[in-house]
Amino acid sequence: MVTISAAYGAGGGLVGPRVAERLGVTFWDRAIPAQVAADLAERSDEVLAVEDDLGRGVSRWVSFFAPAGAVWTGIPSQEMAGHHDEASYKEHINLVLRREAERGAVFLGRGAAIVLAGHPGALHVRLDGPLERRIDQVMDLGGLDERSARRAQHQSDTARYRYVHRLYHADVADHRLYHLWIDATAVPLATCVDIIVSAVQGRDQLRQLGTDDHDRA
Repeated sequence: MVTISAAYGAGGGLVGPRVAERLGVTFWDRAIPAQVAADLAERSDEVLAVEDDLGRGVSRWVSFFAPAGAVWTGIPSQEMAGHHDEASYKEHINLVLRREAERGAVFLGRGAAIVLAGHPGALHVRLDGPLERRIDQVMDLGGLDERSARRAQHQSDTARYRYVHRLYHADVADHRLYHLWIDATAVPLATCVDIIVSAVQGRDQLRQLGTDDHDRA
């Protein structure tokens, strides 16, 4: 099981699905405003305004997304019913993350590195890089002009910081949350995938060695 936290422009949306495919597990995406807006037939600026509420509380934000159910959270709408307040939303999402972790998954965002910090089989990864290089990478990969890229970076990174800070009282960029930190602007994204998969496989081999030693003892 892998959790990936990615700064805007660090390629999390490209790396995450490929890691999941290589490992043969489910990929759980995070809320990307433009995609959520398209799915909900809403304007992206409205979604961004709701995400901005994370600095003050998540009740309106949760109420906005709950009807979407599986579109955003991957959770059926009926399961989200009754979880429109901050405490119950957090509790429910945490339970879902732990449940899916036992089945094997790659989680992008969602504060998963914090929720699953004590999971013995988890590898926690942070993709980041210098701001200017992340902006350049977004412009190259996403075809955005510089002004749009900088606006999206500010909105996205701010929303993700507020989400983690509000719900978990933590800093999403705290290196202590992660086993592996990769500058995804200096390392090609395909290589990032290779590194993460290799790290997972290496941890599995270590656990197997430990099990074999225990059995022989």
